[in-house]
Amino acid sequence: MASVSGFTFSKTWMLSVIYLLCIWFTRVRLESFTCKGHFDKCLCSTTTVECHGETQLKGDNIIDLYKDISDDCERIVITGSNLTEMQPNFFGSCAGAPDLILKKLTYVDLSHNNIQRVNGKAFHCVPNLDTLIMSDNQWQIDKHDNEIGYFNKLPYLKHLDLRNSFEDGTDGSIYFYKLAHIFNDTDMFELDTLDLSYNEFIVLSEDSANTLCELTKLKTLNFSHNLFNEPAMPTKPDCFHELETLDLSHNSIQYLTPEFMKEVDDVHKLNGKLKNVFIHENPFECDCGLQGTWQWLKDTKAPVNKEQLFCSSSYQSMYNGKRVIDLELGDLVCQKAVVQSYVAVKVVTTIIFLVLGVSVLAFAFVHRDKIRLIARRWKKRIPAMRFRSHIRYSSVQEVATI
Repeated sequence: MASVSGFTFSKTWMLSVIYLLCIWFTRVRLESFTCKGHFDKCLCSTTTVECHGETQLKGDNIIDLYKDISDDCERIVITGSNLTEMQPNFFGSCAGAPDLILKKLTYVDLSHNNIQRVNGKAFHCVPNLDTLIMSDNQWQIDKHDNEIGYFNKLPYLKHLDLRNSFEDGTDGSIYFYKLAHIFNDTDMFELDTLDLSYNEFIVLSEDSANTLCELTKLKTLNFSHNLFNEPAMPTKPDCFHELETLDLSHNSIQYLTPEFMKEVDDVHKLNGKLKNVFIHENPFECDCGLQGTWQWLKDTKAPVNKEQLFCSSSYQSMYNGKRVIDLELGDLVCQKAVVQSYVAVKVVTTIIFLVLGVSVLAFAFVHRDKIRLIARRWKKRIPAMRFRSHIRYSSVQEVATI
């Protein structure tokens, strides 16, 4: 038993106090981290909601999770569930009810959720969102789909991750065309990072590239691991003023178009901030079609990673695997060009022989009288030559006999 300032504490009483304090802390912790929606793999606090691998969480019952999202929520992470569809006002209905807007929410991660459809106004209740991650989903966009409001009402969004976000095995050109239309009708004027990698996009046209000019603060544009073979750059003036990194690596580029090379040079000259243009891991065809690209790599001042560009194939197999900039201009030839050269030589040779033949015939025709006269003289001389030859032959025999 101990005594402090007139108070006496027993050991049992002290243990009771510690036990009650443990119960209190445990209750506070449970109230802070256990969600009320009966989702075992979800943790909720005043500022954070996290669900990882909660397969019971679907698009039609996510409303049960809303009760755990407080007005002070700053971060929502839902991964590995089966949401399938993002309905309008996905984070709560805020139409006509300003008090339901999640003004403090800045970070949302919805990756790996099998999201196949995104309705317009899905993010209308999160006006201050800074980061949105929707990677590794199965978003289906039909070319006749008229939805255009996917990313509206996000004026402060800075990071948009759409890596591997779209349905596999379909026409990726439709998806990018649709997204380009969205970017042309958006208020994401603070967006500085856009990741569109691993999406099997096929066509990056000039018109589609021009729509990206609406993203006036864009610093990083990631198009890597797609299927682009002739990527375009925006042709609008005053575009990509803030661009620092353009990533087109791991695509299907065999040659660079003159328009693309010119626009990269223009962006570099005009904005002065371009630091990286990645075009490595593309199947460059080191033949005559690459001559313009080779010359540009030698001359451009743009920060292209030219040291990492290699020949995937070439007419002369000895150059396969060689660095493009280590070749000479004369090394870039085509089989077609060689065949054409051979055919040209044959044609020229045939023409020469024809000309010679025609010339001989023409000469013979013009001098036919002289040729006849010479022919007669030779005809008369041939018997005499034979006779003299016979005499010489006979004389030799006689001498031999003697």
